[in-house]
Amino acid sequence: MNVTKKIAIATAAALAIFGVSTVAHATPLAVTVAGSANTTTSAAPATVAVPTSNVIDSSNTVALAATADTGTVVSFVASGVKLVSALNTTLAPVSSTLGVSSISVTSTGVASTVYAYTTSTTVGSVTITNGAYSTIVYIKGTAGVAANVSLSLPTSAAIGTAPTITATATDVFGNPVASEAISVTLIGATFADLSVTKTVTTSATASAAGVTPVTVIGSVTSTLAPVTAGTVTVVATDTSIAATSTGLPTAVKAATGTFSVTDLNGTITALNAQIASLNAALAADKAARASDAASATSALNAATTALTVEKAAHVADNATNTAAIATANKSYLALLAKYNALAKRFRQPQLTK
Repeated sequence: MNVTKKIAIATAAALAIFGVSTVAHATPLAVTVAGSANTTTSAAPATVAVPTSNVIDSSNTVALAATADTGTVVSFVASGVKLVSALNTTLAPVSSTLGVSSISVTSTGVASTVYAYTTSTTVGSVTITNGAYSTIVYIKGTAGVAANVSLSLPTSAAIGTAPTITATATDVFGNPVASEAISVTLIGATFADLSVTKTVTTSATASAAGVTPVTVIGSVTSTLAPVTAGTVTVVATDTSIAATSTGLPTAVKAATGTFSVTDLNGTITALNAQIASLNAALAADKAARASDAASATSALNAATTALTVEKAAHVADNATNTAAIATANKSYLALLAKYNALAKRFRQPQLTK
């Protein structure tokens, strides 16, 4: 019995050790990108067409297949791209608006496949994780056919200068489209070669940093002949643009813009004349104010002098009147004394002051 018990304990321990060993050495996560081992980098991403059809199918997705241990969870987390768990079918349509940024799948021991798509030509990524294992798949979209044309014009230009205009082509998602032919017509100006209508082609490359003129992928810049006063109208059209797919923004096949041409030298001369006129008016006003101030000061001084003279005359009159009053009082007192003397003599009432 003791032997049987020891065997049972040893068996249980062995199974436990085997289980721990199994967990510690789980099969590493294996990921394939469109059927091949993942070797993508941010500098060398997997490329795929953007879904200009607005239908998410095998033509515009990258299949990400991850194989992991049965019963474990595999997570797919996207950045800059979108994910779907199944492709479009007639019974279950999948459009470009249905993608999500993360999907989790419980492994059944065989490859779990999720599909990635992008509407941008900027590099995005999908991080695939299973327990302690993870890997990153980098994905970049390639622009679709042109669906929009636009113009970039100066707000204004001076007479005699040679302004530049830029035409741009983009796909339905706003990605620049290279090598696209755009017809540009000028009204009120000509191109440098004196033509009024020209077909220009958008650039397939961008200029290096610091290089001028600046070249942008999907755009083309043209120089005009020296312009004269007035308004310049620019019309750009791309007849190759077709109607966009259902559910996506309407295509823009033509663009129109205008800018004004002004005589800057004439404007500067007119402004200088206005400034000179204002300065002259200011000087005249200043002189007039100075004259008014001098007149007012002179009048004030004259009034002050007259007041001083008048005050002196009043002082003199007051002195004269004081002396006259004093003399009159003296005469009155003398007469009063005589009267009272006579009144006393003849026994008459005397007067007081």
